[in-house]
Amino acid sequence: MSGPDKIFAIGTVEVAPLCGILTVMTARALIAVALLFSAPVFAQTPDTASVKAQVLAADRALAASAARNGAAVFLRELQPGAAVLFPGQPILKGADGSRPAFLARYGGQSSYSWTPAHAVVSADGKLACTMGYSRFVNALDSVKSAKSGTYLTCWLKNKKGEWKVAGAQRADSPPKGSPFADSAVLPGAPHSPVASSGSNALAAAQEADSLFAMMGAEAAGPGPAFAKYAAEDGMLVGCDEFPRGPQVIAAAFKDYSPDRVIWWRPSREFGAGTGGLAFTVGNSTSGPRAGKTGPTIANKYFTVWRQEPDGRWLYIFDLGSSRPLN
Repeated sequence: MSGPDKIFAIGTVEVAPLCGILTVMTARALIAVALLFSAPVFAQTPDTASVKAQVLAADRALAASAARNGAAVFLRELQPGAAVLFPGQPILKGADGSRPAFLARYGGQSSYSWTPAHAVVSADGKLACTMGYSRFVNALDSVKSAKSGTYLTCWLKNKKGEWKVAGAQRADSPPKGSPFADSAVLPGAPHSPVASSGSNALAAAQEADSLFAMMGAEAAGPGPAFAKYAAEDGMLVGCDEFPRGPQVIAAAFKDYSPDRVIWWRPSREFGAGTGGLAFTVGNSTSGPRAGKTGPTIANKYFTVWRQEPDGRWLYIFDLGSSRPLN
């Protein structure tokens, strides 16, 4: 197992260099099952190019405005209860709750730019999530060099037809950037939902998240859980190579130490879901299992979920960042 100075976060997981080792865990009640399959599944019209184009255009416009007018522009596009996640901070809420820490990191002489590479949209066209690449120069660094990172932003359409940010995660300083960053493409990108069922998509996704975490605590380790809850096109997007699909993701865990575990659960205060698409966020703490020794590491995660035609909720994107331990 690598030392704590060589471990970084990818969503609900702790990853050693080159994404060779991952881990996950925590627990919620099994009452979740009723929510996961609460109504018949029915086919929806696949996402249209026009809806995806709208949200990608909104993301690009926000990036351009922030480049011209400063980091505070991003805060103006947040919904009041939006989840704001970036390295070194707890999960922050809305513009008021995130402004001081957000501007301390991204304002002033610092520079953060981003380019969307892909979007998924809900079957009802009300929720969308974009994934893309970022360039970050931190004014507090002794050596001012641009770092390549990734981000996830989920958007809700308001009554005026405007796309506003419901949640965002920035992983702006990974040890190694993605090889796809300069091309702004995402090979093997996941598709949008084509089915929707049940009356509360967010609650169903949160319960799936909790059951996923519970399975990760078992003696078999996190690999089987990550494989079971990954969509066929699901991706972990926090390292230079993006493990994709159940088999590849499971293989990334093959050397994970049985001495470690992660305690994790979704926050019921944040998230959004509709039309077969949802996102959840939460805190995680990884550390040694009972009777073992090793470092304790605090992270937070942002996971995008898609409902499958058979009613299951599976993740399609997962991304994390650090937070204070206490």
